[in-house]
Amino acid sequence: MDSLYRQILKKAWAITRKYPALWLLGFFVAFLGNGGEYQILFNQITNVSAQNEIIDLWKGNLNALVPKLNLSAGHILSASVVMIIGLAIIAAFLWLIISSLGGLILGSVKANGGEKASFGTLLKAGGKKFTSILGLNIVAKAIVYGMLILVLTPLMYATFAQGHNAINLLIILLTFLIFIPLTIIVSLVTKYASAYVMLNGEKFWSAFKNGWQLFTANWLVSLEMALILFVINLGVGLVFILFLLLLFSPFFFFGVIYTIALPNLFNTLMYVSIGLILLTSFIVGALLSSFQVSSWTMMYLRLTSGEKAYSKLVRWVAVLPEKFKRKEA
Repeated sequence: MDSLYRQILKKAWAITRKYPALWLLGFFVAFLGNGGEYQILFNQITNVSAQNEIIDLWKGNLNALVPKLNLSAGHILSASVVMIIGLAIIAAFLWLIISSLGGLILGSVKANGGEKASFGTLLKAGGKKFTSILGLNIVAKAIVYGMLILVLTPLMYATFAQGHNAINLLIILLTFLIFIPLTIIVSLVTKYASAYVMLNGEKFWSAFKNGWQLFTANWLVSLEMALILFVINLGVGLVFILFLLLLFSPFFFFGVIYTIALPNLFNTLMYVSIGLILLTSFIVGALLSSFQVSSWTMMYLRLTSGEKAYSKLVRWVAVLPEKFKRKEA
């Protein structure tokens, strides 16, 4: 059995490296988050363990905001205009992000076949599937946060208010056992469903159902792939932090040395270093996002090809008898 993940990751990296047109799409997709499915575990550990503080914070904000509301006609009109403009900007940016995701999925397949496509062409193709892909992401969030808000949060708030530490700890543990696996699973199903939409032209519910079936039939492979991508993300993140320190240090060093003789030099060097850091961050984020989407798209093509995909764990178990035979011999 050949290495499944090595082949997929090689293809994804080749696509990312050879087709810079996908980077701009990846830049916008990066706003959805580049941490990977297992990053959810670390995010939600914080969210779950801080539920009581988060609830108190929202209550405090509402209590502080409500008495200060100005309900005069002029204020309501101006606030409505600002809100409409803000919502329009958010909607346009959301369209750009979701359309870029669809375009990147399609562009990865085209690039894998050696076909080039422009940013505009792929963005337009993704825009045509905007409603379905957005719907999939909304349903994914609704499932996860619906479970948290409607079931777990009231339960946690009720027990926290009573001050029973043992029960509170049990509720937090229950939240981990339900919320975190559910989030990871729904995220992976959404990835496959989005590929069904873009590559097979399926509608919303059909894509979600097929995405679920594809995940359940290959759940171990999917979880291993997510773990590998998370480790890659973690490694890239650590290297990137080190690179930023090396990039920032010379500017800061020379700025401090000449801060007395040239007072304005320090500020100039800081602005230049921050600009370089932001530019580098955008590039790395775009590359990483393009690589991730390409990886999942290649995985989707592999799993739907009809050829059996074996997980790393299954392959290790398969070779154990041979290793034991060699030791006995």
